Amino acid sequence: MPKRALLIYALCGLVIMGGFVLLLATRHLERSEYFVLDQFFRRRAFLPSHPAIVCINVDEESIQAVGRWPWPRREYARMAQGLEEWGAYAAVFDFSFGQPSTPEDDEALRRAFQESSRLYLPVYLELQKRGKVWVHSLQEFEQHATGLGHVNVTPDTDGLLRRITPYLRYRDEGHPQLAIRVACDYLGTPWPTLKSAPPWPLDRSGDLLINWAGKWYGTFPHYSYVEVLRSFQAAREGRQPAVAPEELRGKICLIGLTATGLVDVKATPMEPLYPGIGIHANIMNSILTNRFVAPASFRTNALCVVGMGVLTLFLVMPFRGMRSLIAWLIYAALWIQAAFLLFRSQGLWVSVIHPLLAMGALLFCSAIASQAIEHRERLRFFRLATRDGLTGLYAIRHARAMLLDAMQEARKARASLAVLLIDVDNFKSINDTYGHQVGDAVLKQVAEVIQASTRLRLGSDPSNADVAARYGGEEFLVLLRHAHAKEAAVAGERIRHAVEQARVTCEERALQVTISVGAGVFSPEDPTPDAMIRRADEALYQAKAAGKNRVCIFRSTSAPPPEH
Repeated sequence: MPKRALLIYALCGLVIMGGFVLLLATRHLERSEYFVLDQFFRRRAFLPSHPAIVCINVDEESIQAVGRWPWPRREYARMAQGLEEWGAYAAVFDFSFGQPSTPEDDEALRRAFQESSRLYLPVYLELQKRGKVWVHSLQEFEQHATGLGHVNVTPDTDGLLRRITPYLRYRDEGHPQLAIRVACDYLGTPWPTLKSAPPWPLDRSGDLLINWAGKWYGTFPHYSYVEVLRSFQAAREGRQPAVAPEELRGKICLIGLTATGLVDVKATPMEPLYPGIGIHANIMNSILTNRFVAPASFRTNALCVVGMGVLTLFLVMPFRGMRSLIAWLIYAALWIQAAFLLFRSQGLWVSVIHPLLAMGALLFCSAIASQAIEHRERLRFFRLATRDGLTGLYAIRHARAMLLDAMQEARKARASLAVLLIDVDNFKSINDTYGHQVGDAVLKQVAEVIQASTRLRLGSDPSNADVAARYGGEEFLVLLRHAHAKEAAVAGERIRHAVEQARVTCEERALQVTISVGAGVFSPEDPTPDAMIRRADEALYQAKAAGKNRVCIFRSTSAPPPEH
């Protein structure tokens, strides 16, 4: 690739990469990036769950056994008491207790909460007619709870849940996310507030990306609510329980709805239906295992765009056509694989779509540049093959081919055609007197005058324009389309006069040069251009014999073609 073309190609590449860095800042392609992240989650092996996490599900079996939802509050009291007796680390309730109750049930629940060593309750920020309000389902019992946590979640624009707000505050009240509050207490670390940012990686909005450990079933230990209640009762009566006390001792027990039609499910990258306690379990698992999804910084993603762009510039540039596309596909696949390996091993989520699009734009730019270069090379080779190296006029071999095509068209259309054969007068004397270098300058400048004097017919079909060629030595040939003998004489006189008026300059010398012109007219009986050229050559000989610097026309004995 020529240096100038290489420089332009590199500058275009820098502009394209800069444009995609700016696009990265606008976050317009964020949804596409999240699509890739979702695929990474699905193709990554399931993460191990922390042994302290246990899910107790209010499932269909529990609804059938206990009764229609919502249950009496004494049923929740039985669960809280049983977990305390078996030494569970904490009971985390993830549903509303807003149903009507009796004094006896309220007293049973209050007593159970008072006896519980660790109990967590949910709150949520709700938009009502009077504005946003914090909703507390058991406000009269919250004094007995170890802590409160918000359970607000907001799906992304595509409907999938990917992030949670670590700490939510409205007016004078604020709460950490429920699972975060429990996990921080378990680890003995402070939970986040507005004044203290969490030590975990957050996205640009300050939210925590959920590191999905796997699908709902098969990732965390699950127990049916009614099965746990029956196990408590069996243990008190000395019978073998279905759930052993060791399975819940020291565990964080997440208690929530999973029964069809009752649970507030969310669509997630892992599954279209994911219950609320499953979301809490994944958040808690990230904190307890210290495994997070770390969104790469804007600077890192920008470096990825630029880095992959530079690699594309240097790696795709040597290839042409389909090979460049295959090379780009290989580099793109390698980049996707590298991004996935970073995600799987380090939890680092780097931009994938922006570098790929930048690489694609650079590939397109490279293809255009290659086509432009190939076109220029073809034009250069065509010019070398068809043009005379000294004068820039058509070479006689190409001119003869054009002349043959013009004859066939004239014969078919019954049109007129003529050629001028031009010879520089006294050219040998110029060479002998001033040298071949001056002679070459004379030929070059005479050719320029001839070319400028031909009829270009601007705005019309280029095939109707006159053609000037170097015939050999100091001789030139001009093809005149749609020209009779009289028109050929006028064209020859115009060229002769233009050369005579011009002053050929070379090495501070101004020479007056003249030419002799012979014109030959096409005859329908001519099988090849040679007959017409021969007539023009005979007319040129007549012009030379008559004293030079003049135009002569060969008078053919055959009938001239009809005028149009």
